Amino acid sequence: MKAEAPTVNELDLMRTMRTDAPIPSQQRLDTGRKRLHAMIDGSSEAPRPVRAGRRFGRAWGVLLAGGLATAAAGAVVATQVGGSPVTVQGSPAAVSARYDNPLVERATFGWLPAGLHANGYVADHQHEDFFQVTAQQKGKSGGTVTLTAYGRGKEPFLGYLPGGVPAKRIPAASVNGHSAYWIFKPNPSGQSQFSLRWQQAPNRWAELEGNGLPGNSAELTKTAHRIAESAKFGGTRPIAMPLHVGGVPGGLTPNRTVLNNGAYGEVGATLDFIVDGPSSNLLIGVTKSDGTIGTGVAAGPGRPIPGRPRPNTKLDGHPAYVTPSLVYVYGVNGFNVQINASGTVLAKLNKTGGVTGLFHHLTVKGLDPSNWTPNPVN
Repeated sequence: MKAEAPTVNELDLMRTMRTDAPIPSQQRLDTGRKRLHAMIDGSSEAPRPVRAGRRFGRAWGVLLAGGLATAAAGAVVATQVGGSPVTVQGSPAAVSARYDNPLVERATFGWLPAGLHANGYVADHQHEDFFQVTAQQKGKSGGTVTLTAYGRGKEPFLGYLPGGVPAKRIPAASVNGHSAYWIFKPNPSGQSQFSLRWQQAPNRWAELEGNGLPGNSAELTKTAHRIAESAKFGGTRPIAMPLHVGGVPGGLTPNRTVLNNGAYGEVGATLDFIVDGPSSNLLIGVTKSDGTIGTGVAAGPGRPIPGRPRPNTKLDGHPAYVTPSLVYVYGVNGFNVQINASGTVLAKLNKTGGVTGLFHHLTVKGLDPSNWTPNPVN
């Protein structure tokens, strides 16, 4: 079966579930932005200056187009009881390939200021390979710190300061005997942001960003160094996620994996895979449901829809928006679910039920982290 290319609207809907976490490097931000615009409408965008330490994650709007795919035949629905996991099953799964755990704790905080705890994680392999962990006050939108462990290689790009000024290395005290510098230094005027980078091992760099923390320049400098000096690197513990999906085709490369368990007020996860470049991809995501159903409809083919989509069918009793390359399902054990595929990945899935068939092999683990799994794929 020939793969059907997703519409402009469907490509944009793919972004709604990403629950993105901070991206410390402006180079990564600019490259990702260009790629995103190219996916949406073929346009490009010049780099924009941003301040260090800024949270680059955002909630994406929804753009939709019509098109309806029927649910796979022979669906069997497991009954949801309380907060226990829900598994939906249907058409035969694709031959499951083995994938390593996509989210492994390559860096951890040691000491943190009172009230902060780790609740956001990113593993990114798009350009500069890195693992990132964010800590924030529970249930609050207060200060955050983000620790990034870069993969082995050369020193990462410095980025830009406000006004588009290229960042420069500002001398800093060493971190555990390793050379360090500021990209953005706390200043006497009460600026609460900072970005500290150091070479934590040969050919391995780490970065610590802070935003909204209390204290003057001297206090924030001391706080930054204490956090950096207590950080640990090289861990192998897989991080549990609130979903498991079987039947993911072989030959895919993990692109970006995100888990937010309260960071920035978000609870959700995404698994993003690519093959043959960004034009062929698979994105599987869940975000905590607020109990409402989207009402957005297209004003015409290719036209944007404000907000979330109005369901055009049901999948296993859940309101859903379905097209040949995308499913968006509401209220599955406390989460909304999205699966989106394109290109050769979609062609593989179409042999075994398409994106709807993949939904039928998804287990949503619920909102209780004790039910989550460190093995979310196959």
